Amino acid sequence: MSLFQSMFGIGRGAAPTPASAPVGDTESVRRIAARLGILPPERARFVAAFAYLLARAARVDVAITAVETAEIARLVADVGALDAETAALVAELAGTRVEHFGATDDYLVTREFKAISTPEEREQLLRCCLLVAAADDDIDAVESWLVNRMAEELDIPRPDLNRIRASFTDKIAGLVEVRRLRDATPADVPPAAIAPGAAASSPAPAPQPAPDLPPGVRIEQVWLVEVPYTPEARERRPAFRLQHLSRLARLRAEGRIIEAGGAADFSKAVLLMRGADEDEVLALIASDVYTSGGVWHSPTVVGYGRVVSEG
Repeated sequence: MSLFQSMFGIGRGAAPTPASAPVGDTESVRRIAARLGILPPERARFVAAFAYLLARAARVDVAITAVETAEIARLVADVGALDAETAALVAELAGTRVEHFGATDDYLVTREFKAISTPEEREQLLRCCLLVAAADDDIDAVESWLVNRMAEELDIPRPDLNRIRASFTDKIAGLVEVRRLRDATPADVPPAAIAPGAAASSPAPAPQPAPDLPPGVRIEQVWLVEVPYTPEARERRPAFRLQHLSRLARLRAEGRIIEAGGAADFSKAVLLMRGADEDEVLALIASDVYTSGGVWHSPTVVGYGRVVSEG
């Protein structure tokens, strides 16, 4: 059974749904497809665009590593039913094209792939981009942002993107760090009461020794959230700001947000939030219009002990 059959449940030889007319038809795709003379022209075009976009995902953090190139070759060999030597040549050429022409071809090739693929194949591509990004065992914030951007360009709905990303939570750097910090919570921070409205089945924190606190003072477990702005945030934010701020005001009135605001240098937003766990908090961030609108990306969450005076 092939990688695509086992991972996606589809046949290796299934042909993509062709567009009514070619779209994009970039030089990069033509050059790569020329190496695929053993395939029918339409299939060669599909595999060429597929290889280029995997290289785009690898190149986002400046350089394509040898391990990423090997992963691209492996995926291209499977989707195109190619021998290892041909797949390796295609992977190398795709990387070269991205390096030299990425600034002009990235969006055009993505649009071309969208025109000649089915929704299922677009999801397959996105999953493979994450496999390439994770080839070095870590998906950093820039790689994560690009996957979000490509999903937008391919018209992959946010719930489908979140479903695909869920398979890679152990590789996404921000979420890995959240879990590391959670596991290293200092023993002198007491467990918090479950926030109002949280599911009764939410696991309770392990009992810890109560610290010495002055009368009328307690430590509340909350969540410190940092959400970087995307490079396009300044242009995109105005269209969503009213809806975003209205939602934040409602969540604050409900007690789920304690504080929220943007950094003066426009680098990120910072929120102090209540929730049963970091996954609940991340779900609130994921459902915000700033996330779906491409203003925010790649949030990180850290457990935070908030000093509360009850006097």
